[in-house]
Amino acid sequence: MKSPIPHVGSLIVALLIGFPLLMPYNSALLSDSPSPDEIASVVADLETMLVTVMKAIADRTERSSEPFIDTKLDLLTGGDFPEDDPIRGRKAVYAWIQGRGLEALAGHCRWMQERNIEPDLVVRLETIMRQVLDRLRAFRERNGGHLFFFLTPDGEPFALEEGGRTPITLTTDSPWNTSDLFGSKGMYAAACYLGDETAAAEARAYMDHLSEAVLANAIWRDQQPLDPKNPVVPVPGRHSHGSYMLWLLGAAALIHEGEPAAGVELGLKLLRHEFSTHVNVDTRLPEFQDGDVWEFVTDDGVPYETEGRIPSDPGHALELAGLGMKFIDAALRSNAIGRTTENELLDAIPILQRVLVQNFTNGYQAEPGGICKSYDLVSRTAINTDMPWWNLPETVRAAAFCLAAAESDADKEAAWKVLANSHNAFTQHFVRPDLHLMAYQTRAANGSPIAVIPATADADPGYHTGLALIDAVEILRPFKV
Repeated sequence: MKSPIPHVGSLIVALLIGFPLLMPYNSALLSDSPSPDEIASVVADLETMLVTVMKAIADRTERSSEPFIDTKLDLLTGGDFPEDDPIRGRKAVYAWIQGRGLEALAGHCRWMQERNIEPDLVVRLETIMRQVLDRLRAFRERNGGHLFFFLTPDGEPFALEEGGRTPITLTTDSPWNTSDLFGSKGMYAAACYLGDETAAAEARAYMDHLSEAVLANAIWRDQQPLDPKNPVVPVPGRHSHGSYMLWLLGAAALIHEGEPAAGVELGLKLLRHEFSTHVNVDTRLPEFQDGDVWEFVTDDGVPYETEGRIPSDPGHALELAGLGMKFIDAALRSNAIGRTTENELLDAIPILQRVLVQNFTNGYQAEPGGICKSYDLVSRTAINTDMPWWNLPETVRAAAFCLAAAESDADKEAAWKVLANSHNAFTQHFVRPDLHLMAYQTRAANGSPIAVIPATADADPGYHTGLALIDAVEILRPFKV
């Protein structure tokens, strides 16, 4: 990294006195070859966004009668969801949101402390983090050590059926599930941040169980289907890379902070699995393009085909690139690796750079400005043209890490192009300056925001958007073209 680019105007004065001021949000955009002023403007915007969203979450949560992170607002209308809505209302607690939210709050608090900004907000978020962590620990104790996608405010798991809610019984013999993945990671991040050694040890053991289950391909996908175009019901003989990519890489980076050797070992297992099973490395399967990532494999480990299609989720592939590069960056900075491991990590960088460019090319829909939800690797066309918000900030993070690692002019140019397009699409078409700088959840191929739930009705608690953009900001702030 080169010397930092100075901010301008009042921010310089604020830095000199030790309390950085947030700049007004200006919807700044990037060109493919941005100037230092462009980069500084985008960094200032993103910092304003990060803090504004956290303030809104703190305000909403503090006014609630229940100790849960509250993002139950309609991103189309800006109003609160009806209290009695069975999917959106307050009697439907999403374990994904609470687990992801804990990780997001811990990450934002750490970032704000390092930047010496918003100390009062940090204290507010720490209080929320403590309350939510305690509640999730109590829910796990009630449910045999598990969480579940849908919970009542008292911690009772339920599924959605045509006739309404169906209670779910979880015991110590129940399989580990996707909500456990997000919950364990968030609880570990929060407990470590809060200095709660008992809760951290408990969450670390939770993560160990889940690592074993992921590597044994034994995770129960408890996500409830809320979008007919995004089927999430398990299919016999079809195996997703979601648990590896969504959880293990992020978990490896978290574990690495306190246990570098264990974090490196876990992360490398994940990368080896992804590269050997889901990524077309060096065109090992010539019927696909180099860097293609198929979402599912069969029991035999070959790309899963349905109705003549090989489905790919470009957003998941781009998230893989970002989380993979984040893990590699952390591992290479540590003293926990030998020469052989270092070489393996370095060899993974160009693979992930190719994954970035190839899957952005596959999924990006330039005219409406967004990345499609699913793509067919056979016909090379979109399957589901809906564009969720989350894959754009994840792509910004991936492109920023790839840019920082780029050694050739061609690699730098490719990373800048992806970064600029994904950032600009997010800024121009998803971010709502009139609603806490939060983003529409989904847009249709014609560009219109639509009431489609990507995974949860609750808005992002700073997980996809916030944590991804914090990484990007820290790379871009000192970056000089």
